[in-house]
Amino acid sequence: MAAFFTIGERKIRPGVYFRYENIGTPPVAGADDGRCAAVFRSNWGPVGEAVLLESFMDITRMFGNGGPNGTTNVLLEQFRGGARSVYAVRIGTGGTAGVYQIRDDQSVAVITLRMLYPGNRQFSLTIRPTLENPDVSELLLLDGTTLLERLTFFTPATPPAGYNMVQALLDAAAARRSAFFTLTAATASTDPIPAIDQVTIPPGTNPPAPIVADYTNALEALEPYRWNVLAIDTTDKAVQLMVQMYLNRAYSGGKFVMGVIGQGRSVDFDTRLAQASAFNDYQVVYVGHGYTDMLGNDNEGYLSAARISGMIAGTPSSESITHLPVTGAIGLTEAFTNNQYERAIMAGMLTFSKSASDLVWVEQGINSLANPGTNDDAGWKKIKRVKVRFELMQRITDTVELLVGRINNDDDGRMNVVQASNNVCNVMVAERKLLPGAHCIVDPDFTPEGDSAWFVVYADDIDSLEKLYFTFRFRFSPDAS
Repeated sequence: MAAFFTIGERKIRPGVYFRYENIGTPPVAGADDGRCAAVFRSNWGPVGEAVLLESFMDITRMFGNGGPNGTTNVLLEQFRGGARSVYAVRIGTGGTAGVYQIRDDQSVAVITLRMLYPGNRQFSLTIRPTLENPDVSELLLLDGTTLLERLTFFTPATPPAGYNMVQALLDAAAARRSAFFTLTAATASTDPIPAIDQVTIPPGTNPPAPIVADYTNALEALEPYRWNVLAIDTTDKAVQLMVQMYLNRAYSGGKFVMGVIGQGRSVDFDTRLAQASAFNDYQVVYVGHGYTDMLGNDNEGYLSAARISGMIAGTPSSESITHLPVTGAIGLTEAFTNNQYERAIMAGMLTFSKSASDLVWVEQGINSLANPGTNDDAGWKKIKRVKVRFELMQRITDTVELLVGRINNDDDGRMNVVQASNNVCNVMVAERKLLPGAHCIVDPDFTPEGDSAWFVVYADDIDSLEKLYFTFRFRFSPDAS
């Protein structure tokens, strides 16, 4: 006979017994570029919740146009910069939702329509028979002329006994959860609901102007999710410092993230340099410059920072954002001298400049790490190299965590970890992110014990070629032969 056996098992009957093992290593985790996070203000949408946006077209649907005091342009700039997705958190506390009373033909309020979120975004409502079937009516929610939602319900021209139009609408709403409103019974009625033609729903109110604690709460909402680069909607120094502390805490907890903050020309140039140097952090990119777009708008401060965050997230770590053109930019908000550009680089302040063909591009892809500590080399000053290093740590982590608890802490088990880690290194060498020779070993300085083992990864990340030196040698005439 034949049957499976388990390790250590001794069968009673004679026969052939078998088992199988996976002697391969786990698949190499891929790069996870293009994920941004943003904290902003708006006149609509969930407050204090992280909402995943996968296209710039999701911005208006989920958060409206922002309103006069909104900052949904942070999200738009991230997508323009190259973000594939954005975890968006609308900041604030409080506010009220819009409410409208749907009335029957006796002017009795029979259904309360309540918007899901606080804010003064303008909506309008239409209730009418459908053109294709007079026995079916539709409730339409619109933003201007844009149809946001359509809800259909049965309204027979000759109602059967016991038919209730109010209940039919409530039942239709219960069967299909709206992304914008709720409908609840207000007063019992068997009378029909008359047609409504684009009546304005009284708007609610926005949350009051955010304070630092609101930004803290918004960042906490991002904690469970994986993203690469964060942008915020303010140049307030207290908020920026809080963001730095949050990034550092998230990093120490295993999240390989960066944040981009900005400051405009309303702040003196030397003050901007001092602020950038004061952050002195490879997790913080300080954008102290701006650009003008094709519509004549000046994009600086938090807007230019948001664009850079999208460019960082959307650019693979095998490439640099140094001299990467800024899409849609036609000019600079300030003209800097060569000396100012050099001082900005030394201070860790990212700026924009123009190419020989008049393209606006990033002068150099640097972060605010102006003075590396004893444990940091100069490679941490470059955004590209930080991305490579973060990516290596993340991909090895993602790859080997599949082995945790599944292998023994013996020579074979540890070599499995080494091999899986080396596979990541080899893939990143092939992707031209690491130089050949990157590898992992069991740490010789620590003896494995119990359920613990230590490993060392040696890797040289590849910098981009940014400085080219030419020597031109001329002569008056060729030497006589």
